[in-house]
Formats: sequence, C-alpha cells, structure tokens
Amino acid sequence: MLTSVVIPVRNAADQLLYTLFSLNLQFTDFDEYEVIVIDNASCDGLADRIERFHAHYPLQIIRFRKRMPYYYLLNTGLAKASGEVVILLSCNMIVPREFIGVHQQAHEHAGELVLLGLGTRRIYSVYEPDFSPIQQQECREWLEQYPHIKRPHTHNATVPLLEESQIAGGQLFHIGLPCPDAERRQAIRQKYGPRLAHHRSPWTLFQTQHVSSLRSTFLQAGGCKELTRIEMERDLAKRLWKKGCQFQFADKLTLIRQERVIRKAREQSQTRKNRRVP
Repeated sequence: MLTSVVIPVRNAADQLLYTLFSLNLQFTDFDEYEVIVIDNASCDGLADRIERFHAHYPLQIIRFRKRMPYYYLLNTGLAKASGEVVILLSCNMIVPREFIGVHQQAHEHAGELVLLGLGTRRIYSVYEPDFSPIQQQECREWLEQYPHIKRPHTHNATVPLLEESQIAGGQLFHIGLPCPDAERRQAIRQKYGPRLAHHRSPWTLFQTQHVSSLRSTFLQAGGCKELTRIEMERDLAKRLWKKGCQFQFADKLTLIRQERVIRKAREQSQTRKNRRVP
C-alpha cells in the first residue's frame, strides 16, 4: 500500500530538514512511501538546501513562486500524490520510526477511516531570534535541563540546535515539553477511547498538521475548499464524517513538534468571516 506524505512549507528550512531526516529512519521499506513537499514561495534558502538533502525515499518538490493559500497547497498535494493512503503532515513534525507503518496498517484493516493525530511533545530544534519573550525564556530553560543539546552561538540569527544522531537515537521523544492541545486530545481519548465511540462531533478533532485517509476518500469528499485554515479543516472533516468515515486516534504514535516563531495569520481568502460550515 503506497503512502504519500504531503508537507506544505513556507520559510522553515531547518525544521523541514529535521522532519525529512526522521522520515529517512522509517521501519517501512522506502519504496512503500513517497514524500511531497509543497514549497509556498519560501525565501529562506529552502530550495537550495532541500536539493542537497539525501532522501532514502522518493522525494518530490513542488515550488510556487507566488504565495498561495493553504487550501490550494493541500489540494495540490492530493492531486500529485501517487499513494493509496495520503498523510497530511506539518513541516515541523519529527516523526517516530513506526510512523508510516502505523498509518498503513490502520488503513489496511479499515474501510473509510480518518486517522487523527494524538500524541505530541514540543522541543526547540532551532533557535530563532524572533521568538516571543515567552518562547525565549522557555527555550533557555529547556536547554538548561539538557546540556547535550547545542546552545545558540548567537541570538541574532537562526541557529539549528540538533544533531541527526539525536533524532536517530530517539531521545527527543523523552525530553519534549508538554503540548496543551495534545493533552486535551488525550483527555478526549481517555473518555471516548481511540475510536471515539459516542463522541458527537469527532470531525472537530481533524487537524491537517497530522491526519491521514485514503486519497480516494479525500477526493470523493471534494478536497479542501477556499476557506481560512480552521474553517477549511472543519469543513473537510464534516464532509468526511457525513460521507460515513470512521474517525480514530493514532494512539500508537507520538510526534515531536518543533517550536516556530508565532506570527499573526494572514487572511488567505475573501470568504466572509462569519461563514459557517453547512
């Protein structure tokens, strides 16, 4: 069962390379999955750096010269994907070795399934000078606890902090910071179970930073609509739910979210702010 991992990215070269390296470490055979990076007009040298990256799996790069809205990036990835299964993944997610295998096995044993991300820990893999004061403090305190993680040699430039060996060794999964959203999702899992039995609106848990389904299921549901990101996720998820898809947590996986600079999201469409999902 060929699997396509679709990763939209903009100006996150260092985080993306860590994510791509973690995908080099999969237990799954490299000819059983592909990775499609959708470069949304990045201007941080991503194009040159990704060309020098040695991927063990088929890696396809799709670049836009002009910045495109998020829904368009995902639809492009779905259109270009060759896999029967499509995993939508954020560019700053380091994945465990069993990542591809867990998604493949879930879809091999289920019909129209939507596999939702669950476990997430946070780390500072890259120091960025534009971190907020809270991020600066948290990064400093986290690094003090783990002296084997490299310190930034300057506070005026972006500095990668990880060695590939630290990702390969799996130690990051044990030293990550708590993730409030993941803790909320874990509480829901404790109440309703991994299959979300009796949960009245499981589609509200759909997030494109880590989710998978069959490519045909995404396409039959109509793909992503021209809405703001949160509205788009809710809209697509509700169409999948109405289509009869079973929503389930990937409770065997814990991912590492690499902290990034918090920027105010810019509106990508002319959709009315009060538009509701039908």
